[in-house]
Amino acid sequence: MVLKAQKRELLGKKVSSLRKVHQIPAAAYTKGKETINLVVSEKELLSVFKKGGYSALFDLEIEGQPAQKALFKEVQIDYFRAKVLHAGMYLVDMASKITTTVPVRIEGISMAIKNNLGLLVTPLSAVTVNCLPGDLPSELVVSISKLDNVGDQIFLRDLVLPTGVEVAASQSKDSIIAAIVTPQKAIEEDVKTATTAEAGAEGEAVEGAEGAKPAEGAKAEAGAKSAKK
Repeated sequence: MVLKAQKRELLGKKVSSLRKVHQIPAAAYTKGKETINLVVSEKELLSVFKKGGYSALFDLEIEGQPAQKALFKEVQIDYFRAKVLHAGMYLVDMASKITTTVPVRIEGISMAIKNNLGLLVTPLSAVTVNCLPGDLPSELVVSISKLDNVGDQIFLRDLVLPTGVEVAASQSKDSIIAAIVTPQKAIEEDVKTATTAEAGAEGEAVEGAEGAKPAEGAKAEAGAKSAKK
């Protein structure tokens, strides 16, 4: 995946003129170096982001420079107007470990569900991991085929991670990835999840860019939220 970019001179409120012509203000961060202000095509940005999200490496081609491996740090979207406001990207050192989140994908058939014994709840939709960029998986697949009864659970500690990938210290290995519960319990979990979301969990940033300043434009328009998927 390749995302082409050009260096940007426009800053602050002036960047709104870029969005009118479907160009998106962006920033690239590198550990120990100055932030690079960029502009990218909205169409190309969305194409690359939809394919890989926050957990897939892509080639960032800044005009006049060799392509560099990068990860999305944040993509700010104004959902009310269906417009991308800003994108932040982290230029990756392939020899240094990073900390980032990887989505969880549930697969398989649970006999407990098939036999209408209970409902499936999946409290953990992503896992924070440490690894070298080249070892970063695009997703973590969890099979629920062994969940046969109400009360059966799969914990993060049960997950077999790819070689070179480990759960970050900030993530509890006792976290539940999937569980079979009674219908009443499922409703309670849904309410709890919704309440937590509203409390304001913001997107996880890729760690490893210590000293990087917040993305220019991050305080832009009200109602903008960070897209995490």
